Amino acid sequence: MLMSVLSACDSAPANDTNDGTVPAGKTFYVSSDGDDSNDGSEASPLATIAGARDAVRAYKAESGLPYGGIEIIFKAGRYPVTASVEFTAEDSGDIGKPVVYRAEKGAEVVFDGGVTLSGADFVPASDEIKAKLVNEQAKEALLEIDLSAAGCYDLSDHDGYTTGWDCYKYRQELYVDNERQTVARWPNEGYEITSLVGGDADEGNPPYIVIPAEKAELWADTDALRYYGYPKTDWDAVNYQENNVDVDADKSALIFVNEDYSDGKVSKYFVYNVLSELDTPGEYYWDVKANKLYYYPDGDISNKKISFSQFADDWFILKDPTYLTFDGIILEHARGTAFVSETAKLNDTHHITVSNCVIRSFGGHFMNVSGANIYILNNEIYNMGSGCILLNGGGAAEMLPSNSVIRNNRIHDWSQTYTVYGAATTTYGIAYEISHNEFYNSPHEAIAVNCANSIVEYNYIHDVCNQTSDAGAIYAGKRWDWSGNVIRYNLIKDIKDTTFGGTPCAVYYDDMLSGQYCYGNIFVNIAGTGLTVGGGRNNVIENNIMVNIGKEPVSYDQRALGDDFGSGDVSFPKGYMWQKIRGEVNYLSDFQRLAVPTNLLMIENSGPSMTYFRDDPGTPSYAVVRGNVTYGSDYLLDIQVDSLDGINVYKDGVSLDAICHPSAPARLYGTFEANVKYDTDPGFVDAANGNYFLTDDSRVYRDIPGFPRIAYDQIGVISE
Repeated sequence: MLMSVLSACDSAPANDTNDGTVPAGKTFYVSSDGDDSNDGSEASPLATIAGARDAVRAYKAESGLPYGGIEIIFKAGRYPVTASVEFTAEDSGDIGKPVVYRAEKGAEVVFDGGVTLSGADFVPASDEIKAKLVNEQAKEALLEIDLSAAGCYDLSDHDGYTTGWDCYKYRQELYVDNERQTVARWPNEGYEITSLVGGDADEGNPPYIVIPAEKAELWADTDALRYYGYPKTDWDAVNYQENNVDVDADKSALIFVNEDYSDGKVSKYFVYNVLSELDTPGEYYWDVKANKLYYYPDGDISNKKISFSQFADDWFILKDPTYLTFDGIILEHARGTAFVSETAKLNDTHHITVSNCVIRSFGGHFMNVSGANIYILNNEIYNMGSGCILLNGGGAAEMLPSNSVIRNNRIHDWSQTYTVYGAATTTYGIAYEISHNEFYNSPHEAIAVNCANSIVEYNYIHDVCNQTSDAGAIYAGKRWDWSGNVIRYNLIKDIKDTTFGGTPCAVYYDDMLSGQYCYGNIFVNIAGTGLTVGGGRNNVIENNIMVNIGKEPVSYDQRALGDDFGSGDVSFPKGYMWQKIRGEVNYLSDFQRLAVPTNLLMIENSGPSMTYFRDDPGTPSYAVVRGNVTYGSDYLLDIQVDSLDGINVYKDGVSLDAICHPSAPARLYGTFEANVKYDTDPGFVDAANGNYFLTDDSRVYRDIPGFPRIAYDQIGVISE
C-alpha cells in the first residue's frame, strides 16, 4: 500500500533540458542582505522566504509552472522569523515540477525564531538582586541583561499550559550554543519524591505536599513559583503556575490550590522559576515585570552564541499546497511549530518534503501536519521541548492511505520540557513508513503508532523511556481500527527508567490493541517486558530476539475480561472501543476484519457480552507467540495471564509444549509454540561486547526453521 519513496519523491531537476516547447526551470535567489523589491536574480536577491513565495506566485501567474519546477536558493546567513508565512494552492508545484526552497550548496542557512543576545550586553547583576541568592558562587558570577534594550519584542509570559498532552506554543527560553539553559529550580537535577496528602479543593481542603522547612520559608515570598511533576502516575505530568500552587511556610507545604488529588499518594516534582534557587551554572531567571534576565554563566560567554526565543506563532502554515520541498536549512529557536497545516480536507496538502535539514532548540514540536505523501527525510532533530513530528494522513472512513514517510532521520534529546506523550514521531491515519531512523535520549516514548496499516522497520532506538514505567519505546493502543501495523527489524536497546527506577518495555500494545504483527526485532537490555500486549486480539509476535529482559519477554494479559479495568471499554455499545470504531471506520470492511471482534453481529443482536468465550470482544483470542528467542533472562518466554497458572518447560535450545491452566483464555484461544530460551550463546556475533546479531551459522536457524536472516547493516540511519 505504501508508495516507493524514491518514485514518490523523484522530480526533474530545475535545470533539466527539454524539447524547447516549454520554459526551462526558474531559479530565484535570497540573501540576508537582499531586498524583497529586487527581482530575485543572483545579482539582485530577495531578502525573505515570504518575498520569495510572492515572487514565485507572480512568476507562475505570468508564465505558468515551468518544466523542472522552481528553485529558491538561500545564500548563507541568518534569516529571522518574525511572522507566519502561508503557503496555499497557488504556491504549489506539480509532478516533475516541484517548488523547492533550499540552502545553497555548502552554505549555512539559518531560520531563527529568537533574538541573538550579545555577551557584551550582559553586565554584573545589582547587589539588590545578588542578595536574594543563597549560593555565594552564583552571587559572584551572576549577570543580567535588559531584554528590551537587547531587541526582544515579546516579553509577555505565555506559559499557560497545564499538561504536556496538547501544547504547541511555549514560553520564551534561553539557549547558549543551541543548548537549552535551565530556569532556576530545586532540586537542580531530577525530582524530589514525597508524600501527597489528598484533599478536596472544593471543600476548602486542597491537597498538598510537605516541602523542607527551610525551602518553605525561602519560597513564601515568591510570587512566581511553579511546579512540574507527577502527582499521581509516571505517565501524566502536570505543570502548575503560581495561580495553581501556594506555599504555606507555617505548614511547610506546597498546596495545590485548585486540584483534587484525594486518591494521590506520592508526588515526584521539582519547583522552578525561583530566583533564590539560581545556584548552578547554566541556570537563569527571567523577571517578567522588569524585562530583565539573570544568568549564572558556565564560564566565559563572550564568544558564545546566545539566543532568547521570541516568535510565538507557527512559522509555515500549509493551506493545501502541493509539491513543496524544504531542503538543507537549519531551523532553530522556535516557540511555535515550524510546519502546520490548515486544510479543508485531510489529504489536500500533499507531496511536502522536508529533507537534509537541522531542526533544533524548539519549545515544542517541529511539525504538525495533516496530509498525504509527507516526506521527512535525512534530517537531524534535537533539543526539543516536547515531541518532534506529528502527522495525520489518510482517511479511515474513506480508506485513503497517507503514504507518508519518516526515513533516515537522527532524532535525539527531545521532550526536554514536557516529558510525557511527546513522541519523536506520532502518526494518525493509515499507511505510514517509519524506517532507518535513530532515536535516543528521551523521558518517554520514541514512536507512537496511532494509525493503521503502517510499517515501522530498521530503526535503532535506545535510551528512551528514561523517566517512566508504564510505557514502551514503540507504543500504540486503545483502538481496534488501528490494525494491520508491522513492527520489524528494529534494534531496541537500553530501555530503562534512569530517573525513578521504573520498568518500561520495548514495544507496548496497550489496552486491547489488535491486529498487530511484530517480528524479526532485537530487544536488548530492557528493564521491563520485551513486549506487553494489553488484552488485544489477533496479535502475532514472532521470531524476535530478546536479550537481558528484566521481566517477562512477552506479557499477554486479559485486562478486558470480567471486572478488570479494561472491561468497560469493550462493553457494547457505549464502551470507548465500540464508540471509536462505530463512529469513525467501516468496521465490517475486509481491512478491519482482524481487529473487529468476530462475533460483532451476534453482539449487536443479543446485547450482553459473554465473558471468556472465544469471540467475546474482551477475550484475548487468536494470539500467536511463536519462534521467539530469549537469552540472559531469568524469565521463561511464556504467556503471562493475570491470576492464572502457566508453566513453560524447556531445556537449553529447545522449547517443549507448555502446560497451562485450561481457563487461561489467551493460551486457550491462541498459539504459543517453538519459543526458545538459551542459557548458552546460540551464535551471536559478539555477545561479550553487546552485539547480539546472529552469525550465519547460528544454531537459532536450525532450532527455529524459517527464522529470518535480518539485514543488520540496514538498521538505523543509512547513507541515502
